[in-house]
Amino acid sequence: MRSLVAFPVAKVESGKSKYMMAHVYIHGEMGSAKQVIRSLSKAKYHLDVYDELKKEAESMGLCTQGLGGGYLVHDKEKKYIKLYGRSQALGKADHEAAREILQPIYTDHKIDAESGGMEP
Repeated sequence: MRSLVAFPVAKVESGKSKYMMAHVYIHGEMGSAKQVIRSLSKAKYHLDVYDELKKEAESMGLCTQGLGGGYLVHDKEKKYIKLYGRSQALGKADHEAAREILQPIYTDHKIDAESGGMEP
């Protein structure tokens, strides 16, 4: 259980990136799953973001389940994050839920969660 508690809720890069939401959990204990967010600007595909998250979780003895993806723009100077779009492979993340996860971490940021479909 300690590794799940220590697992970071969010890792968000600056600039525009692909992002995904996932459950991270101890094998056989899905009821205590933690929702997490990861973004990766160098990712060509959303599955690349998922692969990195999966490696991170497995290194701590944890399992993952993808919950969808989208795009994230993080402007550190303007203290602004925008969540939008969808992953063709993983489906659309719940951007509003992602906003609720990120807001307590980025308390000084304005976070917009758009309900639209594909990237504009």
